[in-house]
Amino acid sequence: MSEKLPKKITVEARLAALFEHLGLVRAHFGAQNSAELDPIIAAQPERFSSLALIGLNRLQADVVAPVGDRLMLMHGDGGAGVEAMATNQPALPEAESHCFNDYTVLTWSDVAADCGDEIVPRWCDFLDRAEARAPASQINTGTQQGEAAGITYRMQGDGPVLVLLPMLLSPSQWEPIVDRLAERYCVISLGGRHLGGVGFIDGRGTDPGYLRGVRMHVDEIDIRPGETVLDVGCGPGSLDRWLARYTKGANPITSVDINGYFLREAAAIAKAEGVDDIITFGPGNAEDLPFDDASFDIVMSHTVMEECNADKMLAEMIRVAKPGGRVAVMVRAVDMRSLWNLPVSPAIKDKIEAPVPSVGIGGCADASLYTRFGTSGLTNLKLFPTTMTVNDPDGYTWKYYEPYLFSMLDEAEIAEWHAAKAQAIADGSILLARNLHCAVGTKLN
Repeated sequence: MSEKLPKKITVEARLAALFEHLGLVRAHFGAQNSAELDPIIAAQPERFSSLALIGLNRLQADVVAPVGDRLMLMHGDGGAGVEAMATNQPALPEAESHCFNDYTVLTWSDVAADCGDEIVPRWCDFLDRAEARAPASQINTGTQQGEAAGITYRMQGDGPVLVLLPMLLSPSQWEPIVDRLAERYCVISLGGRHLGGVGFIDGRGTDPGYLRGVRMHVDEIDIRPGETVLDVGCGPGSLDRWLARYTKGANPITSVDINGYFLREAAAIAKAEGVDDIITFGPGNAEDLPFDDASFDIVMSHTVMEECNADKMLAEMIRVAKPGGRVAVMVRAVDMRSLWNLPVSPAIKDKIEAPVPSVGIGGCADASLYTRFGTSGLTNLKLFPTTMTVNDPDGYTWKYYEPYLFSMLDEAEIAEWHAAKAQAIADGSILLARNLHCAVGTKLN
């Protein structure tokens, strides 16, 4: 089924078209967070034989309540999921839950790989009981993989259908446990540029307010025609495709990431957009780059240093840069408050605009980036903060952050939020602004 839907079609409409294409009336679902399923939960809860949220970092009880009697919640004892569970679980008395002890769930956590032996037996037991109450559709088409409405799918196993939506930044996604799940269920793994972390990053990477900040950073790098570029931690390649167009194809771009799922999606999207002859995607660990010394004129990275050992990453970036080459890094600024321009009370603003502590052990997501560059041996330093802005409340970026906020607000505060949001949309003043730290330096020798 080729994609004939308009470009601005919603995710729920794409999923509905996929379900129709596959003949799914009802299914079991697995996801990290419910956001992409929320409209379907509200409108068609009968589609869910069960829903498992695994490695969740946000949760709204009122949203998932229609499937609360067939809901499983798996979370860590550290990370944003702890607060979300504490706030919302009491309102979901029928939901089952399991906590991964001594495990912090971050956006990039590889939950299925790290906790698969805990997940599979509990989930299969839950699925069997849910299947007995509300059987899921069974598919016998023989189709193993395909695409519908811009969503790719891969089928494995036979039996009742279990649909797996992509996780956020998890390197392995569901792969470490799919074989075991497929022993008893027909597992349909979804992908493509419209879902999960790919959808969020690609949406952010095409948002004018985000690209404004990226463009400021890239202009300070001063990329000249013919210079080679290495992008460390490219994700689904959103900024690489933008850069290929911004530089008019004058610079060969090598893009690496530790996440094989993102690399596969990045290559497919680049080919679809006709820039695959400019960009080469491949595996690479930011702390141990697979390149010789002095290999690239430009070595850059955007919002990756938060997730790894910042000192090792910066040393590696400098190592593979040529003498006279530039090294450039942008990170999220978790040491600076964000701005949600909605007319809400000071108490709500205090909650929603507080910095989000999304940084791994040894990572860098604050002004220490400037000190790291200052002591690195790089010269001609350009150090500055910038801002990404979002004006579209229906866009991927807004929809990604908003459910996290709701997990911190009570029912009355959420109602106030919705009223304030409607007012800001009506008068055209709606705005989200989040800060970023940027650094550029030149390697001498």
